[in-house]
Amino acid sequence: MNKIYQKLFISSKNAGFTLIELLVVVLIIGILAAVAVPQYELAVSKTRVMRLLPLLRAISDAENVYYLANGSYTLDFAQLDIDMPAGAKVTTADRVDYDDFYCLLRRSNDSNTTYSAYCYSMSKTKTVALEKYFSRSYFICWGLTEQAIQICRSVSKKDTPDTTSTVGVKGFFLQ
Repeated sequence: MNKIYQKLFISSKNAGFTLIELLVVVLIIGILAAVAVPQYELAVSKTRVMRLLPLLRAISDAENVYYLANGSYTLDFAQLDIDMPAGAKVTTADRVDYDDFYCLLRRSNDSNTTYSAYCYSMSKTKTVALEKYFSRSYFICWGLTEQAIQICRSVSKKDTPDTTSTVGVKGFFLQ
C-alpha cells in the first residue's frame, strides 16, 4: 500500500514542454488576440449604435403623431406619447440619456421647419451620431473620427458615405 505510482518514460529525458514551445504557443495566442480584439470592439460598438434605432424610430413616430394632431413638431419629450426603453432617462425637456448616448430633439439651424432627433455618443473616442429627420424615412449615421466612420460603415453596410457636411463629418444613410 505504500507504493508510489510514477509514470514510466521510455527516454531518460523528463517529459514536459520546453520554454521555446511555450513561447511559440503564447505568441500564437497573442497574434490571434491582436486580430480578434478590434473586430470584437467593432461588433460591440455596432450593437450599441443599433440599439438606438428603435428609440429613434419611436421618437419619430411619436413626433409624427404629434404633428398630425397639432400641425407642428415639438421640442419637449413631455408632450410626446412615448414609452422610453429601460435605461433611458429624460434629463431635460429636449434631452434623453440612454446608455452611453444622449438624444436631443432639435430644429435645424438653416430653417425652422426641419426637425430631427439626434443621438450622440458620450464616448470621446467613438464620436458616432445617429439622426432621424421626422419628415424623412431614413436614418443618418454620422462619423467624425476614423473609428466612428468604420462603425457607420459597418452599421450601414456601405463602403462610401452618402453625405459629407462642411465640417468633414461623413454620413451614411440607414433604412
